[in-house]
Amino acid sequence: MRGHPRLSNKASRGPLGRHVLKPLHLSQVDYIIVRTPRGLRKLVSYAQRLATSSDANSLAPLWHAFAIEREKSDSSMRIKPNFDFTKYVFHQLKKPLSFCYVLQHEQQIVGFISIYFYDEAPPTHFKSEFEILENPFITRRVGAVLGLYVEKQHQHLSAIKLLIEAALQKAEEMQVNDIDLLVSSEQTGLYALLKRYKFTESAIQLTKHYDVYGDDLPSLHLASEESLSIDFAVNQSIPLRDPLTNEIVTVLNGEAIHLEPLRDGTGNIIKSSRGLTVYPLPLRDPQTQNWVFDESGMIVFCPLLRDENGEIVERDGYPQYQSPVYEYESGKLVLKRDQYGNYCFA
Repeated sequence: MRGHPRLSNKASRGPLGRHVLKPLHLSQVDYIIVRTPRGLRKLVSYAQRLATSSDANSLAPLWHAFAIEREKSDSSMRIKPNFDFTKYVFHQLKKPLSFCYVLQHEQQIVGFISIYFYDEAPPTHFKSEFEILENPFITRRVGAVLGLYVEKQHQHLSAIKLLIEAALQKAEEMQVNDIDLLVSSEQTGLYALLKRYKFTESAIQLTKHYDVYGDDLPSLHLASEESLSIDFAVNQSIPLRDPLTNEIVTVLNGEAIHLEPLRDGTGNIIKSSRGLTVYPLPLRDPQTQNWVFDESGMIVFCPLLRDENGEIVERDGYPQYQSPVYEYESGKLVLKRDQYGNYCFA
């Protein structure tokens, strides 16, 4: 499964419609009766819990198996040679808006569901400054399924429902408008199960595959800034607003804080491939959602994400930033710092 059909909340009180879920605790256990190879009935238990970075090694082979299944059913999806699934899983688990729930049987991880959340609207401090013309539709708060996999011998309905209900419960908590996912055409059983959870079919994706060879290919990257008509001011500062009240943030002396465009080593303003001026991204506290200031009263920013060549990584023409690293203290998610008190980013 990978991002699409949509579960809408237009006619309900939440993304689950009228389907009521039991509150999920740190771990939830279900007991089911299965038949052994000799035809005997046996009571077995399955537990669901939120994965941590320590589960990366156990999850990697399951992710690899999931990728192989996707590759078999979809010719447009090819696994990269020598791909490191352990590092991939570890990277996904560190993302603040990504969550993975694991299915355990006799203390062994036998399945998972990986989900992530995003807002189609730009960050709050950009909304009033830029008019984005790329999308004519009202932006959504979206939950998407990155992957769902359970080992064949453990593909019991009750066990799979443990994972699905964990993901749905998290979607309600994050207050999304829609949950998007793709279901392979041969997964008729899973499709029927999702229909019982009020998922509706919003589209059918068709794929026609082409084998393309060589490096001399027409560019499909966005046009360079010279060919775009967008023209921002040379020094356009943006007032920093409180993410909860939308009021302009001030320092102790009452002076308003402004975000200034980022500049390169030669002093030129950095712009994206779409011609958008690149601004620093302030760091938020995961508990209060307020901006983070260091001991000297300076606001903390997330560094730009760059590739191995030092180029800024983009997604749909928007610059990407390094994600803060989190850890748990006294049961609460907090920003991690190094031994010198600096905030950690990945």
